[in-house]
Amino acid sequence: MVTKIKNNPRLRIYLRSRIEDEGIEVGVDEGLSENEYVGIKVDGYYNGLHQAVIPKSVDYVVVVDNSCDSYNLYILEMKNVNSPQKLIIKDIQEKFANTISDFLSEEFKEIFLADRYKYKDIKLYLVSDVYGIGGKYQTHKEYMQHLERINKKDSLKVDRNLGSKIYKFRNKYLRIEYDIPPNPVIKKSF
Repeated sequence: MVTKIKNNPRLRIYLRSRIEDEGIEVGVDEGLSENEYVGIKVDGYYNGLHQAVIPKSVDYVVVVDNSCDSYNLYILEMKNVNSPQKLIIKDIQEKFANTISDFLSEEFKEIFLADRYKYKDIKLYLVSDVYGIGGKYQTHKEYMQHLERINKKDSLKVDRNLGSKIYKFRNKYLRIEYDIPPNPVIKKSF
């Protein structure tokens, strides 16, 4: 699948190995070679079509080859905002819906819906640091303690609202998860 994506003339100029947008970057497992994964700049693809109305879409679709025709699929929206109030959840959900229903299921269905490719894992992520805590804590325990304090304050409204919509792709039911850069780390599943 990775090779097929890399050889697709409609996608070639939108392929990236560094998964970054708006100053937000997600990590890529150091053990993963550039031959084993590919990032597609989905919003770049739609902007490049020069249509009168550009469909809303996520920033990236990343495919990781686990071997033996098993793949991980990451669908990523990145937002560089400093407050949860600046996230418009309805718009973010629309971006994921359009990406799944149009980009994956129509525009490039010959790749993403092909029966020969099996998905071991499919993840939808909003990647942002709306609480300003990325890189602030030395340990995961300190980070989790801070999240608990935030949870008491605003019930993590972002997480709850993001997860309120369920998406279906390849007979899997999916919800958007919230993560703080450099997470999630793009990696293989074993």
